[in-house]
Amino acid sequence: MAAYDPSDDEVRAALDAFLARGGNRRPGPPPTDFILTRLHLLEGSVTRRVEHRTEEIRHRPGTVALSERPVYDVLGDYKLSPHETPLAQPLDLVRRGSVHLRACDCGNGRRRCADCNGMKYRPCEPAHVCAVCQGITACTHYLNHGGLPGTPPRPPRPGRADRPGERVTCEACHTRDSACPGCRGWGKVGCPDCEASGRIPCTPCGRTGTVECATCEGHGNLTSWTAGRIAWTSQTKAVPSPVPRPRRVASELGSGGWHEDRLGDDPLPDDLSPTHRAALEPHLRRWKGEKERQLAIQRLTVVKATPPGSGNLEFYVFRGTDGRLSVVRRLSEEGRWKASLAVAAAVALVVLVLVLVL
Repeated sequence: MAAYDPSDDEVRAALDAFLARGGNRRPGPPPTDFILTRLHLLEGSVTRRVEHRTEEIRHRPGTVALSERPVYDVLGDYKLSPHETPLAQPLDLVRRGSVHLRACDCGNGRRRCADCNGMKYRPCEPAHVCAVCQGITACTHYLNHGGLPGTPPRPPRPGRADRPGERVTCEACHTRDSACPGCRGWGKVGCPDCEASGRIPCTPCGRTGTVECATCEGHGNLTSWTAGRIAWTSQTKAVPSPVPRPRRVASELGSGGWHEDRLGDDPLPDDLSPTHRAALEPHLRRWKGEKERQLAIQRLTVVKATPPGSGNLEFYVFRGTDGRLSVVRRLSEEGRWKASLAVAAAVALVVLVLVLVL
């Protein structure tokens, strides 16, 4: 038994004091006659720091400053210095002799604009159907339309028809009150976007026909190297408890005086019971890539005290955080069963009375 486990005499003294404070009217069996059952609880977790090493070829635009990164020959042989603990942030390395600067296939950091195909502009329809007449009734004298010299070479700019029902002078045949006020007889109006020129300046390339190369980001060259990375991850795994907490006092045990041990690669405590040792040892096998490990174990002894005979109560005794013994009283299984029977009998009696009365 560990030094912090309560002895039988301490348990019986705590029970005696607890019962005396309760002021029981009917005398019961003394604590010396109680049956004591010890539950040695163990809860724990193992936190490991596991290392992962990866290697890949990287390409970055322009000239990349890599002089401050550690250099290695074989990634698996690289030994971390005491100040290199890549847990919060991975450690990036460079393989010796792998850094080189090469030209990008774009040549000068720019590529042909995909929107205009290098033409600096995009084609546009120079004229659109008039929104007022839909190109159908542009001029009522369509037989003479366009037959006069000096006809405008292209449709006019779109006009606004304040009174769509009224006709204006046709610009093609010069007939008064015969043309649509929106297109003035042409049936179409010039595109306002390209101003009837048939071209719209290309915006993505800024009218240059080229855009910045996405591969080298305009530098014209790339830096390539073999990058090694060493990263640690922290993984915590709970140790299944060989003896679970007693369900009826599980919440009270949370504030109990658990004895705690935190171990790295140290051997297990000498006062550990064979059952607890057998529960912990399978979780102490080293994992692949394991660099550090911490085992946190908590132990607490709970004594279940049962009065002799067919008692309805049972008591749980354990140490608190102040080192003193705490006593918790609960109904036993037999007491719970008797209480259930009493409730069922009372309900049956009420039902019978109601039936007889009604």
